[in-house]
Amino acid sequence: MSFKTLPLRRALQTDMLDALSTDYDLFKEQWDTLQVRIYEGDTVLNEFLDLHDLYYEQNIAGIIVNGHLTVNAPIIDFELDTYSSFLLVNGSLQCKGLAAGCAEIIVDGDVTVADVMVAYYNHGNIVVSGDLHGELLIIDDHGATIKGKINAATYCRGWQIPAADYTDWKKILLPEVAAQLLDEDNYLFAGDVRFLQLLQGDAPVFRPFLKQISAENNPPEQIVGFQDIKPLVQHLPARYEDYPMAMAEKMPERDELKFLFYNGTTVLEELDLDDPDYFAIVVAGDLIVKGNILNENTDGACSLIVLGNLKAKNIIVGGQLVYVTGYVAVQELLMGIYNHGEFTSQSYVWAPVVIADDYRFQFDDFANVKVLDFNDDDDKEIIKEKVIDELFDQEDWFIYYSVVKEGRPLLKPIIHRLVITTEDFQTLLDVPLFGPDQTRIAINEDGWHFALNRGGEIDEDGDEVPASITAIHTEKEKNFFWYLTEDNTVGTLTESENGRWVSAPADMQEEGLKTFSIMETYVNRKVTWNNKLIKTIDKDKLWKLIWMFRNTPDETIFQGMAITVFNRVLYAAAHPYAYIFAKYRDESEHRGLAESPYWLTGAALLDGLILVGLAQEITRSVPLSARVDELNDILVYYWGVNMQLHERFVNDPIDKSFMCGLNGMLLEMQGALLRLDVGVGSFIIAGMHIKDIDILNELMHPFGVYPKYFTDADEEEEAALKEIAEELKKADLTQMHAARVHMPKLWDYVYNERGDVKYWQEWIDDLQHQIEIAAGSAALFRGEEDAPSMEPELDYWLTWCEKYEAISEECNIIME
Repeated sequence: MSFKTLPLRRALQTDMLDALSTDYDLFKEQWDTLQVRIYEGDTVLNEFLDLHDLYYEQNIAGIIVNGHLTVNAPIIDFELDTYSSFLLVNGSLQCKGLAAGCAEIIVDGDVTVADVMVAYYNHGNIVVSGDLHGELLIIDDHGATIKGKINAATYCRGWQIPAADYTDWKKILLPEVAAQLLDEDNYLFAGDVRFLQLLQGDAPVFRPFLKQISAENNPPEQIVGFQDIKPLVQHLPARYEDYPMAMAEKMPERDELKFLFYNGTTVLEELDLDDPDYFAIVVAGDLIVKGNILNENTDGACSLIVLGNLKAKNIIVGGQLVYVTGYVAVQELLMGIYNHGEFTSQSYVWAPVVIADDYRFQFDDFANVKVLDFNDDDDKEIIKEKVIDELFDQEDWFIYYSVVKEGRPLLKPIIHRLVITTEDFQTLLDVPLFGPDQTRIAINEDGWHFALNRGGEIDEDGDEVPASITAIHTEKEKNFFWYLTEDNTVGTLTESENGRWVSAPADMQEEGLKTFSIMETYVNRKVTWNNKLIKTIDKDKLWKLIWMFRNTPDETIFQGMAITVFNRVLYAAAHPYAYIFAKYRDESEHRGLAESPYWLTGAALLDGLILVGLAQEITRSVPLSARVDELNDILVYYWGVNMQLHERFVNDPIDKSFMCGLNGMLLEMQGALLRLDVGVGSFIIAGMHIKDIDILNELMHPFGVYPKYFTDADEEEEAALKEIAEELKKADLTQMHAARVHMPKLWDYVYNERGDVKYWQEWIDDLQHQIEIAAGSAALFRGEEDAPSMEPELDYWLTWCEKYEAISEECNIIME
């Protein structure tokens, strides 16, 4: 058919090559010699297209077809590493076969191949905007993108195809072709010129009926013993055993164990692992389950070993070993339940949602899958966002078995956005993640950077900065910028190759809509996270707490300091996200608030006290002599004294023994230097009058801050208390009631880590254990609506033990 040609230079001056990603600045010396061949309208070609030969022998930079293209022959690119002619089809493509290495092939419609499409090596690019129809798709380390459906059997070496049908050349090549091409390790590079030459010819290359994977070709079921299974698995690595199922070898009933064995690729409709007849099911090949793999008994179900790849609609298991040597591909949900099982995959894992409920998934790093923890509050919100509500009962427990059996889709449908409205734009900018003094916030998650800018500031030119939203993912090369246009619509920009923001071209609009929806999801997760952390603070108690640190006659000066601390705590309580990620980002990073946000108001209180000089943080990573100024600032403020350090602190950091000695010196002034304990390694110190310590504790504890008054123990007093403590462990009700008078002193030793710290920490654990034994079911079901009543004396002391347990967990008390 007729065509016209255009020098590459002139083609680059138009927009006809905008869809290509090749940097043609590298071809400046050839801009006038290289030609672009252009076919107008639907085109039929009957000759073989060698894209490499066209480029190097005929100086054809590429072919553009403004319509549908039919080639009654193969299209092959024999070059993998330099340049070949591009093929740009502004319609659909139909050909006998298609193979590409370094060439750029862009098809706006569908691609239909009579037999195979091959994409090999990593220097080329194939983009199909529609569906692929053919017998076989082969991708070997190539960046091919098929936006529609793949109606072909698939072969993949790499991560590009989720759930390839074949990953073994011997399963797709005719035996005589495999014998000719495969090396001793059964390896073949898809760009091997011998293979491509075979594709160019008319002789068959692949086995017939590759798309017809069905149970009709299943190997026969065999019931075998452990002696038949061990040789198949004993060479495989296992984390907790010598090899998978090595435990069976040590079982007394080993010879009676039964295994269901399939020797080859197997297709099943469903697989229920609640099968008491078999210890395990073993497949020596790929296992394809059209429906679900699941079991209800999560405490000892049938194990599954797949010596190949595993595909299923859903996999929800627990209570057994699941071991897969190849990849795992799940259409909807992969979930492991309870701690009596584990799931191992040695290759890629593809699943929209993966959930662990007290379960071990052993995936290699390159599996590249995020496992959501059902028992983590943040992950649970993501889970509920993705899966249908019917999977949860009223108390948010997972009720999977009956729902999965019904066969309904388990994932919520994905709603595809058709447009970004001004309301969508404004809704994002109105989220409660901004503080009252901020116009910009950022979200960084899973490689994404989202920036929300309400605008309104005045720039260096005196102009008002407009509102905007930005989404960037460097690895995925997605960069979008949204803004309000003059006609009150939402404009979309994307980043060009030279780093400039330009109007998003038509082929990027759909990607922009998807990215905006992704951003909404992440922003909404942060809103949920933020709202869970918002606290209501008792302002009167907070004000009273801050004023307890006053030690200056000038009330006006202290009031300014108190207001600074007060406002900081209220800001943290009302605007958690803005506090952590915007206003006090550096301090929040120092405190680890992004990972542990639940002590946010306590951190705000401490950092506020430090800011105004009412407390100091003295690190234990350097000698105390290097921090003596911070120490003396506190001593001077509260008591007007300076500390001359003992010579050992020239090299040693601050520690508890130093605090004990210092408090011994301050005793005559009725002063106490306290460690405001929040479980961090450093000492956050502040002064207080001894008589006010109990009130300070009462006001501080709700913030997750636990003042510790370190003092030396009186040996005789401690010995007497230990006798009382040992009697208490007998849980004699009369003795327990009489010992209440000693509770304050016992608490002083346990809470303030006085004297024999190891003894007191072990003692309170033992006491709690003995009380729970004595109380029986009343303690076991304590707090539940129908729990039996507990003896008041036991309840009194158990509450006391639990108070300490809660504090020790929050401030990470470590046994010495």
